[in-house]
Amino acid sequence: MLFVDFLGPSALYEETRRAVQERVAATLRVPPGNVVLRRWVVESDYAGVEVWVEVSSPEQLYRYGRRLAEEISAAIRAADPVDVWVMFRVVTLDHAFLNGTPRGRDGSTLE
Repeated sequence: MLFVDFLGPSALYEETRRAVQERVAATLRVPPGNVVLRRWVVESDYAGVEVWVEVSSPEQLYRYGRRLAEEISAAIRAADPVDVWVMFRVVTLDHAFLNGTPRGRDGSTLE
């Protein structure tokens, strides 16, 4: 699963959610159903949008970061020409757990 957090107006989220999901999926070559786009409700007077994308390695950020930022920004700005900040979190698989089970490829844990 790939998690993408959207901080911005609910109407813009609803209007662009599928396009953002599809562009992230296409860029990372995964099915759109594997991209979870979530809207965080925040109080702010800022008119732009902030999007946080979780990637699993610095290499993934290096290889896909710029293209993801361009694709996400284009999808949102096609609906509304606001400023779009795209930022990334690197959450390595050895720091990810599904139902308490480590997701790391090498089987290591934090112990």
